[in-house]
Amino acid sequence: MSSYRVIFQPSGTKVQVNEGISLRAAAHLAGEEIETICGGKGTCGKCKVRILEGSEYGIDSNMLHLSPLNEAERAYSMRYGLGPDERLSCQALVTGDLVVYIPEESRIIRSAVQKGAVGREVDINPSIVKCHIDSSPEWNWERIVSEIEGRYDWHNLTIDPQAEIDLKAITPDSQDGITLTIWDGREIIRVEEGYGKGAYGLAMDIGTTTVAVYLCDLGSGEIVATEAMLNPQIKFGEDIMSRIAYAKDNRGGLAEMNSEIISAINTLARDVTLRVNLNPTDIAEVVMVGNTVMHHIFLGLDVVPLGTYPFTPAIQSSANRKARDLGLAILPSANVHTLPIEAAYVGADNVGVMLAEEPYNQDKVLLIIDVGTNGELILGNRERMFSASCATGPAFEGGNIKFGMRAAPGAIDRVRIDPQTLDVSFSVIGQSGWSVEMATEKVQARGICGSGIIDAVAEMLGAGIIRNDGSFDKSVTSPRLRAGQDGKPEFVIARANETAIGRDIVIIQKDVRSIQLAMAAISTGSQLMMRRMGVEKPDKVILAGAFGAVIDPRRAMALGMFPDCGLDNVQAVGNAAGDGARIALLNKDKRIEADRVAREVEYVELITEPGFNESFIKATHFPSFD
Repeated sequence: MSSYRVIFQPSGTKVQVNEGISLRAAAHLAGEEIETICGGKGTCGKCKVRILEGSEYGIDSNMLHLSPLNEAERAYSMRYGLGPDERLSCQALVTGDLVVYIPEESRIIRSAVQKGAVGREVDINPSIVKCHIDSSPEWNWERIVSEIEGRYDWHNLTIDPQAEIDLKAITPDSQDGITLTIWDGREIIRVEEGYGKGAYGLAMDIGTTTVAVYLCDLGSGEIVATEAMLNPQIKFGEDIMSRIAYAKDNRGGLAEMNSEIISAINTLARDVTLRVNLNPTDIAEVVMVGNTVMHHIFLGLDVVPLGTYPFTPAIQSSANRKARDLGLAILPSANVHTLPIEAAYVGADNVGVMLAEEPYNQDKVLLIIDVGTNGELILGNRERMFSASCATGPAFEGGNIKFGMRAAPGAIDRVRIDPQTLDVSFSVIGQSGWSVEMATEKVQARGICGSGIIDAVAEMLGAGIIRNDGSFDKSVTSPRLRAGQDGKPEFVIARANETAIGRDIVIIQKDVRSIQLAMAAISTGSQLMMRRMGVEKPDKVILAGAFGAVIDPRRAMALGMFPDCGLDNVQAVGNAAGDGARIALLNKDKRIEADRVAREVEYVELITEPGFNESFIKATHFPSFD
């Protein structure tokens, strides 16, 4: 098989690849990560690159050194346009030497992942117990078991095979005795000579877009360190349906995605323990939450049935697995506990949110919105609880937005528009202050992330640039409101000299429509659950998730994301799912509570609810801006 050289600019990285490899795969081999949010289907255009022709870089680079435009690229080009030197890197295959320029907007930059835990009080009652036993000449397994069972009133104690090997390696006349790590009063999972370290556990939230871990001292309950990263499964598709499709359409696809997430968790476990001078093998237990698809991929369970009716999960109850069986590079005998899931699209992360917020212990009616790539809703109180999942789409993560990007350095995350002059000011992640306060060349915006999109659309609505039906008001006069190359209206947020991509960053009609649909999905879900509950509005709205913590509640309410119950009754609580995992890690009784509430909550299949279509269409119209 022939091989060819590919040089990626502007970094200058070089790689030798076999004929027939895609440009995006070649970039990955070179250490250059190219954006995609459609799972390599050639529909999003985020992986667009330019081919530099000529021999300037020591090789003969030519557009003819790529496979011809395929059907996906032709369809994309007809709808959005491809320049004569542009290709979609996920579709174009290498057939000769090439020099490829990766535009700034096509690059993946590490997201500004926000997955911090809220300081919640937790009654400490972990399943992990550390027990020290003094040395004795008559030391043997029977005497050890007898002493431990008598001390804790346990029965039928067993020992993990590796711990048993470690125990036999320690001589009975050890001066400092031994420390045993015991799980749930059932099994000795670790044996240390002398006085062992404290007990540590890992709470883990596997999201569609990000993965967060919280290293906890199981004795004090303290979070000693946290780490987060992008979920590397993004390369298989931005949303859960894309990943289900990847598992279905690719032999070994599930194993690939499982391998990626296990590798990511091992990296996080290494990094989070290194920060506090510990070792990953000091992690004696893990509690994991995630949506149903992430939960199944993590456990290596078939996700294909989740994509077709009747959307049947492989398991719904909580589960315990050995770390070694999952490939986790922590204490091999450590227990990995996964919280239960409610339904195909309401997973263990939603159960974690319920543990953290406890609507089942409240008199007031709470509406909890966990805003992410997939929206999950909880409505209720101690009398009755409902849950639902709504397909918000990737707009909140910057997907399906012309200049959308994740919340990474360079992303516009706040927008203000003067309703009189229509002048725009914005803030950029990684920069301090507003754009109008900075020298133009210092702004360096690369795109706009979810919170910035919501701000922009809400401000455009408030300034009269768009109407309540989402259409542009073409009677508005402003140099920022203009006709784009396709003749359709667009509004300029950042001018080219304020960007790092050398082009104006604009909001187009399709962007507004994407936000309308995402808001309508959440609003419709809320309305239908309130109808089931028999209430006109909740007493309190709780915004959970990393995205919920950064959006502006006033502007989200103005766009109809949730009912107007008064801004004083809207609260952002951060990563409540991760907090729920931590609560279950620190208190084993909460796992029993999680199993109970997962069975008690009533799942609402929104699309089968009477009046769903009518409610959704109505919700696509923005309410009046106050």
